[in-house]
Amino acid sequence: MKNEESMSTKLLPAIFALLFFAVACNTPDYRQVSDEDFEMFLNKSTTYIKNYPHYPDSGLMILHELLPQLQGEDKAAIRGKALQMTGVAYDMKGMYDSAAYYLYKASRLATETENAPLQMSVFSDLGILQFAMKNADEAVKYYQQSLGIAKKLKDSIAITHQLNNIGNAYMTLTNEFEKAVSYFEQCIEISDKIEYATAYKVAGINLAMIYNELGEPDKALQEIKRLTEQYGANIYADFTLGEIYFKKGNYKGAIHEWKELLKKQLNTREFEVAILKNIAETYKVSGNLDSTVVYMEKSYALRDSLHTRQITETIHNLKIAYETEKKDLTISALEGEKWMFSWLSILGGCLLLLGLVALFFLWRWTVQKKRVAEQQNQLAETRIKQLEQEKQLIATQAVLDGEVQERTRLTRDLHDGLGSILAAAKYNFSDIKKTSDQKPLDMERFDKAIDLLDDSMREMRRIAHHLMPESLGSFGLKQSIADFCNSIPHVKFTYYGDETRLDSKMEVMIYRIMHELVSNALKHSGASHILVEIVRYANNIALTVQDDGCGFDPSTESKGMGLANIRSRVAAYNGNLLVDSKIGVGTEINVEFQNNM
Repeated sequence: MKNEESMSTKLLPAIFALLFFAVACNTPDYRQVSDEDFEMFLNKSTTYIKNYPHYPDSGLMILHELLPQLQGEDKAAIRGKALQMTGVAYDMKGMYDSAAYYLYKASRLATETENAPLQMSVFSDLGILQFAMKNADEAVKYYQQSLGIAKKLKDSIAITHQLNNIGNAYMTLTNEFEKAVSYFEQCIEISDKIEYATAYKVAGINLAMIYNELGEPDKALQEIKRLTEQYGANIYADFTLGEIYFKKGNYKGAIHEWKELLKKQLNTREFEVAILKNIAETYKVSGNLDSTVVYMEKSYALRDSLHTRQITETIHNLKIAYETEKKDLTISALEGEKWMFSWLSILGGCLLLLGLVALFFLWRWTVQKKRVAEQQNQLAETRIKQLEQEKQLIATQAVLDGEVQERTRLTRDLHDGLGSILAAAKYNFSDIKKTSDQKPLDMERFDKAIDLLDDSMREMRRIAHHLMPESLGSFGLKQSIADFCNSIPHVKFTYYGDETRLDSKMEVMIYRIMHELVSNALKHSGASHILVEIVRYANNIALTVQDDGCGFDPSTESKGMGLANIRSRVAAYNGNLLVDSKIGVGTEINVEFQNNM
C-alpha cells in the first residue's frame, strides 16, 4: 500500500502538468501557445527526469505530448531540447535503441540550425549513453566532440565537465590511468582558475584514487590535502583519505577517518555499508579480530535492516526452544518414569512433521502439474498463432515477390522489346531523312516525328526505371533513393548510420514504400518541401517521410492515399508504421524494421 501511495505521489505532478498542458494547447492553432509556455513544459519534464531518475516515465509523458506541437522553424530550438531530453529519459530506462534514435535526431536538428550549445550538450549525452553500454571508444569520441565545441564557445564549465568525463572513461572502462591523469590534471587547472569547486572536487578525488591504485599513496595524499585546503573536506574526499591511509599501512588513521565519516549525514545506505566493511577489513588486517566481528556485524545489520525484526524474533524463539529443551532434559533426568513418554512425544511430533511435509510436497506437485499444463496450453496457442502469422507472412511475401518479378519482367520487356523497336524506328527515320529529297514543310513534320520517338523512348525509360531502378541492384538502397529524390526539385534526402547492403527483398520493399509515400505527398499534400530520411542504428532501420503540406486527419484516413497497401507491406516484414499528421500543419510518416533478417 505504501509503495502504491509513493508511486501515485510521484506521478501526481506529471498528471497535473499534462492536464494543464492540454488546456493551454487546446486551441484551433497551436501557434497561439507562446514560446514561454513551451519552455515551461520542457523545464517541467526535465525536472521530473532529473529529480525522479527511477521514474523517467513522468517526464516522457509530457515530452510525448510536447513534441507534436513543436513544428516549424521558429520552434526548432525548443524541439531540439525536447528530443534531447527524450533520449536522456530512454537512456535512464535502459532502452538504448530509443535513446540513440532521439539523441541522433536532436544532433541532426542542432546541425541544421547551427545550434552549437545544443550540439555540445547532445554529444555529451551520446557519450554518456555509450559509457552506459561500455563502449569506451565511442564514449570518448563523443566526449571529445563536445569538448571541441565547448572550447570554441569558450565555455569553461562545460570544458571541465568533458575533461572529467573523458578521464572517467579511461579510468573506469579501459584502465588507461596515464591518459586519465592527463585529463583530470587539465580539469583541475581550469577549475582552479575559474574557482569551479564541483569539477575540481571530482577530478581531485579521481586523481587521488588513481595514484592510490597505482601504489603511490603519497601522491594521492597530496592531492586530497590540496583539495581540502582549496575547497574544504567532503564525504568522498574523507572516504578516499581513509583508503590512502590503508594503502600506506596507517590502519589507525584509516579507521579514524572512516569512523568520523560515520558521524556525518551520508547520502546512501550502500555508502555507509561500504565504510563499515572497510573498517572491519582494516581491523582484520591489523589483527584486531574482536573489532572485526563488531563492525562486520554492524555492516550485516545495516544491510539487512529490513529483516532485523524477523532475525530477532528467530533468535528469541531459538533461545526459548533451547531453554525449554534444557528444562525437559533436566526433568527427564530427575523423573525417569517419564522418559518413555517424552520419546513417544518426540516420535509423534516427527511423524506429524513428516506428514505435513508429505502434504506440502503433494500440494506443490499438484500446483506444478497444473502450471505445466497451463504453460503447455499457452505454448500450443502461441504456436498456432505463430503458424497463422507465418502463413500470412509467407502469402504476403509471395505476393510481394511476384510483384517484384513482374516489375522486373515488365522493365526488361520495355527495355529489350519496346525500347529496341523505338530505337530501330528512329534509326530508319533518320536514314530516310538523309536519303530522301523532301520539301521543307515535309522535313519539319519528319523532324517532329523523330522528336516524338525521342520523347517516347525517354518516357519508356522513365517508366522502366520507376518499375525497377537499375541502381537498386547495382549500388543499393541509399544511391537509388538519392537518385529518385534528386530528380524531384522539392525533395531532400538524408541518410544516417551504417551503409552496408541489406537483403535484396528488404531494399526493394523499402524503396517501393518510399516511392509510394513521396508520390502521395506530391499528389495530395501540396507540399513545398518534402524530407526523406533513413536512419540505421543497432539492429533497426527507420524510414521517415515528412512534408509541410495540407495534412489530414489520420482517424478518417482516405483510401486514395495508398496507406493500406503500405501497411500490408510493413506488416509482412513485422515492421511498425506511425502516422503523425494534422490538418494545416503537415504530415510525418515513420516506418521501422528489424534489419537482421
